[in-house]
Amino acid sequence: MNFTRIKKINISEQIATRLREIILCGEIKPQQKLPPERELAIQFGTNRNTLREALKILESDGLIEIRQGGGIEVLDFASEGKINLLSYIIRHTKDTSMKTRIISDSLNVRSAGLAEISKIAAENRETAQIDKIRDSLERIRGNINTEDHRLVFNLEMNFLKSIVEATNSIVLMWFFNTIREITEDVFEEFEQFWNISDEYCESLEKIYKAIKDGSPERAYRFTREHFERIDKTLFNLFKEVRDAKV
Repeated sequence: MNFTRIKKINISEQIATRLREIILCGEIKPQQKLPPERELAIQFGTNRNTLREALKILESDGLIEIRQGGGIEVLDFASEGKINLLSYIIRHTKDTSMKTRIISDSLNVRSAGLAEISKIAAENRETAQIDKIRDSLERIRGNINTEDHRLVFNLEMNFLKSIVEATNSIVLMWFFNTIREITEDVFEEFEQFWNISDEYCESLEKIYKAIKDGSPERAYRFTREHFERIDKTLFNLFKEVRDAKV
């Protein structure tokens, strides 16, 4: 098996990053057009082939539409953007209003999505999968006094992954992987939030027992309540940090 050498970030990616920030910050509005390729290439001090590579990146993000003979039109990323923009906005955007909205939306989707997953797991679970959920929960309990926030995050993700596996759904696992990436971005911002408490363990225990007992309604309700409570605290923390920077 042969692998090609991994390239360092190239000029086209740097150009794409700069243009992405300009669009996401609203300096260029939807339906407005970017300058022509030739002019952009001159401004960035590069050739048109490199510029076109950058534009293709933005097009795949759902940020622009390249029209043959019609220029480069900026799209409304709120309706045309792709999921990979989430990570960029959470980690890099300077637009605090947009960042607040994206984090809030992401947490709401996480709460609703994981509740549905728990519900399906309660309907489809098998004995071996129930045992795996229990083992994941026990590992969390066994580290209740840890101050290693990354460990807590990984333990939580493993617990949730074991629930997703109990759904026997490939698509839901893909959905969970996206949720994990979003949560990872939030973790990078608020690592200190991830701790284990008795209340936290009791909440997860209720989810586990509902799935074990084959009660979809309880599994849904307990999961939704668990993450709504956590997300409310997390979002308030984010607003405090944001307001302190203003």
